Amino acid sequence: MPDLHIKTFGQTQVLVNGQEVKWSAQSARELLLYLLAFPEGRTRAQTLNDLWGQDVTASTCNRLRVTLHRLRGALGLPGTVYERNGRYQLAPGVWRSSDVYGLYAALNEAEQQGGASNRIQALGKAIGAYAGDFLAEEEAEWAVRARDEHKSAYVQANLELSLLHCQGGACAHSVHSLVNALRADPYVGEQYHQRLMACLSVVESKYTAIDHYRRFLKFLHDEVDDTPMVDTQALAVRVRAGEAICQRDDGPLGHLPLARTCPLTPDGQCPGELQTLINQDVRSGQ
Repeated sequence: MPDLHIKTFGQTQVLVNGQEVKWSAQSARELLLYLLAFPEGRTRAQTLNDLWGQDVTASTCNRLRVTLHRLRGALGLPGTVYERNGRYQLAPGVWRSSDVYGLYAALNEAEQQGGASNRIQALGKAIGAYAGDFLAEEEAEWAVRARDEHKSAYVQANLELSLLHCQGGACAHSVHSLVNALRADPYVGEQYHQRLMACLSVVESKYTAIDHYRRFLKFLHDEVDDTPMVDTQALAVRVRAGEAICQRDDGPLGHLPLARTCPLTPDGQCPGELQTLINQDVRSGQ
């Protein structure tokens, strides 16, 4: 079996035996990336419409068959894609070769861990799998939705990791994870900006904390035409006065649920396909 590696985070790259795949047709590459966004699979009609804006006809069905053949040939895997219950799906071996699988398998591992140190290690693996936006160059609706979902998982993993580091007294690591989360999604919640201000007042200085507050003010003004909450403003006053504020015990973060352990389908349910594959691998020790 060829050694397959699929990178979709930050940059898009498909490698077979260490060499980038030379696609005989761009449509074959598009189909692979499209199916990576849908663990539960897609129907023929959905695939034709989403990728090429076409309805199901004899001609378009033939185009899809040719594209499937080219995709299988490019990867050297006859079973790259299979059809089940009227849906085209990627084979388990293809999923396991992708960084998408790496992200959610590590999140699943973190969910199963009881001890903080093991949980921290698993979350670190998940965060390491995410090297940037999913299919950053693709602007189709299906890609944007998957991109947002994967980014949300990455952000929540960083927030969870920040909390664990905080509880363990590793303040600098807690700040690093919190900065990662807010850099990826500054809209995630004002309480996290508050927490970062408080942490920075302890780990670095009041000046660094106030600098973040000023950037947050600008963000609110420029992006959402809003002002910070009253308690955020009150926190800034305390920080300016030189108060080092540790929120380890009673801060606004509270209990944080772990990031979702698999991407969601449009109806908000966790698709069984990818999660089932992950669970099978856990049971078999892979």
